[in-house]
Amino acid sequence: MYFMSWKKVLGKSTIRIATTALLLTQLFGAAGSVSAAGNDVEVHLIGINDFHGQLDTTSMVGDKKAGSAPILATYLKETQAKYEHSLLFHNGDSVGASAPASSLDRDEPTMEWMNMMGFDVGSLGNHEFDQGVAALKAQIFGGLDPKEGKVTHAGAKFDYVNANVIETATGKTLIQPYVIKEVGGVKIGFIGLVTKSTPAKVSPAGTAGVRFLSAEEEVEAVNKYAKELQDKGVETIIVLAHDPATTKEGVTTGEAADLAKALPADSPVDVIVAGDNHALANGEVNGKLIVQAYSYGTAFEDIKLMIDPATGDVTEKSATVTTTFQEGVKEDPETVAIIKKSLDKHPELTKPVGTTDGSVTRTDAYNNEASLGNLIADAMRQADFGDKASDADFAFMNPGGIRADLPKGDVTFADLAKIQPFGNTLVKLELTGEQIKTLLQQQWGTNADGTPNTKTLQISGLKYSADFNKPVAERITSLSLEDGTPIDAKKTYTSVVNNFMAAGGDSYKVLLDAKSSLAGPIDLDVFYQYIVDTYKGGSIEAKNEGRITNLAVSTEPTETPVTTEVISRAEFVSALVDMLKLNEVATAPAFKDVAANAAYADAIAEATHAGLIQGYGGNFYPERDITREEASTILAKLVNSPASEANAATIIATFEDGKSVSTYAIKPMAKLIDKGILGGTDKKSLQPKQGLTTNDAKALIEKAVAAKAS
Repeated sequence: MYFMSWKKVLGKSTIRIATTALLLTQLFGAAGSVSAAGNDVEVHLIGINDFHGQLDTTSMVGDKKAGSAPILATYLKETQAKYEHSLLFHNGDSVGASAPASSLDRDEPTMEWMNMMGFDVGSLGNHEFDQGVAALKAQIFGGLDPKEGKVTHAGAKFDYVNANVIETATGKTLIQPYVIKEVGGVKIGFIGLVTKSTPAKVSPAGTAGVRFLSAEEEVEAVNKYAKELQDKGVETIIVLAHDPATTKEGVTTGEAADLAKALPADSPVDVIVAGDNHALANGEVNGKLIVQAYSYGTAFEDIKLMIDPATGDVTEKSATVTTTFQEGVKEDPETVAIIKKSLDKHPELTKPVGTTDGSVTRTDAYNNEASLGNLIADAMRQADFGDKASDADFAFMNPGGIRADLPKGDVTFADLAKIQPFGNTLVKLELTGEQIKTLLQQQWGTNADGTPNTKTLQISGLKYSADFNKPVAERITSLSLEDGTPIDAKKTYTSVVNNFMAAGGDSYKVLLDAKSSLAGPIDLDVFYQYIVDTYKGGSIEAKNEGRITNLAVSTEPTETPVTTEVISRAEFVSALVDMLKLNEVATAPAFKDVAANAAYADAIAEATHAGLIQGYGGNFYPERDITREEASTILAKLVNSPASEANAATIIATFEDGKSVSTYAIKPMAKLIDKGILGGTDKKSLQPKQGLTTNDAKALIEKAVAAKAS
């Protein structure tokens, strides 16, 4: 059925954070086949991944607050206190793309927090490379941070491991490949890995001087170091692999799963901890337990190992993933003190620079024009490079560099810093019109498995149309200045990008061929000043303006078959989310009857976040047939209508069965009738309790979305 394929149509990879109730079916990894003997040692590995320096950041999990370092710290400390034998670890991206309370001091506050917490071992993520190898080493081993030379790092008081990053000058691993920890009289080995996609995720300067092992070399390295660990009497081996993985409907996939499959079935590796894609993983692949606990400190994993002290072998293994809800949990005072020290140094973080109505977001920025993307690109375009030149002709912003939305209500510098946390330098380039076209074509890449890898640039100063029914070389059907003047292929234009893009990051390789390059100010500074100068503390406004027009690939048959099959509430919402191209939230739906791994869970989460659905009694009843009046209450939220309550009743009364319309649906149905979206089934009756067929639902959604856009 059409409505069940919405995810495949979008081809999106969204991230969902489940509530505790929704996680119950996914909490336990597969146990080993051998029961634990009475004298086995029980060890718990307590860990996080992708914390990203979110020291003072509160996330929403469903409709509940979760995360922030003071809350996470309480959970971690209380969990460790329950067990006689435990180790605390993190699995990469603990720093980088951080909240300003951490990033303004080069993530030293996050490093201080991890030292205070007593982490035992950590691995490298791709974001540890954001500012280059020298900065990475300063953070880990201590010393003056090379960026601006203003921060001196104390260094980590715990071990970092990585086995697949090689220094080109020495041919050796950048840091120690593994470490052995002893707890409860048993030895546990930790081998570190980072995603092989790191060179494409950070600026080329970030990985200068190192190379990353190929998939085949990585497997060889894991086997090699596992053998070395065994030779040292270690049989319990954990791979901290900052590689993506996801478990859905009992199946675990991703780079970490690929690694598990590539290792021998009898490999001594017991557990692979995943990361990078901020998802839930908890399942077994080729005898290896794979676990990941979302991101931003909104969850943590508790990996339980039963270890035979005589042989050192793991006899049982399982894991739970717990969401760090804030309600009823006291903040850890030591963590609060670290955050306060940072905030006291930066009073500018709390001063409002304007307000928004919540509509300036990065929604679907990887695929389409986004209002926040337009705002950032406009700021970049007018940046002052000290060359006494007028504004640049164009600006281009990579969607991966837009890390948060502008919040509804007051906007502070801290909010802007969460959006652009990298401290990138802006660069002005000279590019021909032909190179501009090539740059846009390089947005549309392809993954190794043949699936699309789209990174739509957010733009200023130009507009274009793209037909996705055509090959990349022919996809751009029009390309012009804002006023419609066609861009001259041979003319030279000035364009502003960030230094990540200018160095060929995200595969925008044509920028390496720019005629000239001029480095300028920091992107966040420019964005902040643009907001201050343009909106003067008032309402910050930005919208989609038709800068990008994408004609989607045609997936519909030439003739839509008529069907009388009635669709469910979940199918209706999935189709609506698909057509609206919603892809904004990173939380699971809060309804008790919507499982986090359900095919429609992402759509329901998006619709809830957009205010389109509410459910009732804590449930959504996804499998129940949707009625005409239920559909109307959802679609009516998309359109404006001047109809008053009295007018609504009058409109409904014109239908023979108007009195059968539920009170809650009178105004919504009237709004849709007033806008020409909804009509009577036979022009005389509304049949509000009747279910919707696939074709009727599709027609209603298309009309409502069109009315919203008009």
